[in-house]
Amino acid sequence: MSGPLNLLASLSLVAALAGCGGGSDDAADTGPAPTGGALANLWFADSDSYHPLDKLKPDGSFYTGSEADFGVQNPAYAANTATQSRWAIDTSAVPPEGQSLSYSFKVEGVNASDSAARALTGNLKINTATGLITQSCKGFPECYDNTSSADEDFLVTVTAQADGGGQLVRNFLLRVRRNN
Repeated sequence: MSGPLNLLASLSLVAALAGCGGGSDDAADTGPAPTGGALANLWFADSDSYHPLDKLKPDGSFYTGSEADFGVQNPAYAANTATQSRWAIDTSAVPPEGQSLSYSFKVEGVNASDSAARALTGNLKINTATGLITQSCKGFPECYDNTSSADEDFLVTVTAQADGGGQLVRNFLLRVRRNN
């Protein structure tokens, strides 16, 4: 008789634990989410594969970096070394009150190969405290180079994680113009 009683007791314990909840997937364990607007799609080109990508205007021409609509500049940029992009992509979000955020990202090829996505990922860096994405590379073959005969689109997914558990996931397309 102890066999059926042990089985009954075990099933009762499982049912009691299941009724308590508290698993990490429960919505109650996830704090308030950060907030932030949509991220804009961006276009780049490789004017010289020995340096980081150049940012393009919507009309396809190159920014020089002095235009009012250039956007955020990379604080680490130094014209004399050209190993850091001049541009930065601001993916920052607003944390819930009293919390801080940490940022991460991933890059997937939309109409680019997995190896191209890995190569670009190797060049892009995110400041985990501010959400700024920049490119850092030290020349050929390290700097990303679109050697295909077509423009390449990459889906960049950025996650802002609050220390209370809430998160904001946003994405944008990053296009690298084909080499001419």
